[in-house]
Amino acid sequence: MVRLILVVAFIAVLAIAFTAVLGTMQAVGRGATAKDEDTMPQTFKRIAYFALVLLLLGLSLGWLGAA
Repeated sequence: MVRLILVVAFIAVLAIAFTAVLGTMQAVGRGATAKDEDTMPQTFKRIAYFALVLLLLGLSLGWLGAA
């Protein structure tokens, strides 16, 4: 029974690896395409970046999420 589970897990890992390789090949094969124009104002970008840094700092220091 354990062998069967290991074989199924191995096949699943191979399928995931194959999918990852296939996705990488497709991404590389497309080459450089035109990027979508960014319409978000620079002020909102800075505010969002600052909020993200504060959130990560709070999580890493234990201010947020501490039990």
